[in-house]
Amino acid sequence: MKKFVFLCPLSLGLFLLFVFFGASKYKTTGKQPKAKENVSFFSRLVKKAKELSFTSYLQPPPVPAQLSNLSYDQWFGISFKDPRGIIPNESRFVIKPFPLGYLFCQPVFLHLITANGEEKNYDFEPSLFDFKNVELGKLPKNLGFSGFRVFYDSKEKGGWLELFSIVGASYFRSLGLGQTWGLSARAIAVNTTGSSKEEFPYYREFWIEEPKKEDRSLSFYALLDGESLTGAFHFLFSPGETSKLEIENYIFLRKTVEKLGIAPLTSMFLQGENSPLLYNPLHPEEHDSDGLSIQLDTGEWIWRPLQNPPFFSSFEFPIRGKLLGFGLMQRDRNFDHYKSLLLHYESRPSAWIIPSQGWEEGHVELVELPTTTETKDNIVCYFVSNTPALSQKQFHYAYTIFWGRDVIAGSEIGRVVSTRYAQLDKTIREYVVDFSIPGSSEGLDPQPILLVGQGAKLIELRIERNSYVNGFRLTFKIQRQEAGPIPLKAYLEAKDFPLTETWDYVDFP
Repeated sequence: MKKFVFLCPLSLGLFLLFVFFGASKYKTTGKQPKAKENVSFFSRLVKKAKELSFTSYLQPPPVPAQLSNLSYDQWFGISFKDPRGIIPNESRFVIKPFPLGYLFCQPVFLHLITANGEEKNYDFEPSLFDFKNVELGKLPKNLGFSGFRVFYDSKEKGGWLELFSIVGASYFRSLGLGQTWGLSARAIAVNTTGSSKEEFPYYREFWIEEPKKEDRSLSFYALLDGESLTGAFHFLFSPGETSKLEIENYIFLRKTVEKLGIAPLTSMFLQGENSPLLYNPLHPEEHDSDGLSIQLDTGEWIWRPLQNPPFFSSFEFPIRGKLLGFGLMQRDRNFDHYKSLLLHYESRPSAWIIPSQGWEEGHVELVELPTTTETKDNIVCYFVSNTPALSQKQFHYAYTIFWGRDVIAGSEIGRVVSTRYAQLDKTIREYVVDFSIPGSSEGLDPQPILLVGQGAKLIELRIERNSYVNGFRLTFKIQRQEAGPIPLKAYLEAKDFPLTETWDYVDFP
């Protein structure tokens, strides 16, 4: 049984929101290809991060007030002048730095690694940017940047498209061709839940390998620094219909961390088909992701529909066996469910993480925070190892994040396509869950398996064919007997074999 934790709200730091805006065939199991890396350089970077962990953490120097006082519109309106970005040679990648300012005031320093291995600094100069009509006065030349964005020359889509960006603490995000910006990721999550204050380590430096004309992937490195830890990261970004980001990292603990979250994803869920309250009736659904998906080597798939909860909530999903993958999905691709001509939630990417090295026993944790607006990220998920994150300990992880519309390949199990419920009276609620079955569902006689947690009792259950989703509809009623959250689980089986993933839910009071 999962552990349910309910705490007071986090600081608004958790809501640090990105305000800027394919892979070849792959399988969800098996060993993932190792990112091509400059072994000599990366080993030196790992050593540098380890040595840094034995020193005291130093806060980054403050930026000039005229930058930190910029509004979002002023900051985002600043543009990098050179259309070819910072890479001098011709390639299918253009990299443009973000300036410091607005919320993004931690200086980041950029370096280039040439084809012959030479490292060159790429220094900030005010003349690199067009500040439009913003009067900033004289700025020093050694300020640094706040991050960078990556454009890719897509022959398929006929031009340059921005497909990756990294700015603000350790946040980054990507998408596939033809999609709209949505959820984001982080290098690490530190004390997102628990009694300790949450921390946001930041990238101090980046080293970008200059891509060749024929390259279809971009390789770069990062040095992470924070109050409790340091880290060395290698990224290999491969854009496409489904974009792929291969990550290898070494994490070094300056001091003991209560909760260390690996491969964190951050998203937004305001309202959906399962929401009791609509904050914006003109857009019935507003979310970057609608569910957490988990794949285990036992053959079990878990689907947790996201919610906008009445209070801060966190949930632990113990991993029995081996974790094959997890991620935040945007399954609902029907425009009519969102009805937004501007925001296009139906085209926002899902993010699917496949572990490859260093992943031990542990659990996946989902954090949901209440929100009344679509402008704040209120969903976080990550992996937590059972190994304590003690002072001077080090961790090594490698994993791949796939960003796109349908990022899970090879699944032949039935999926949940919708979750709805109605409050029939003060204590009775009725749930309707639709399962879609791949291939033909004719001749199947599935049996529903339903578990109702402590605090409620099942009073009605039925299953019927639903040809509109090529599957079945499970309908049941529960009567609440206690005021707390009640766990619910359901799946369909045929001949004692699971026919669908496990629908995993929480009935909030």
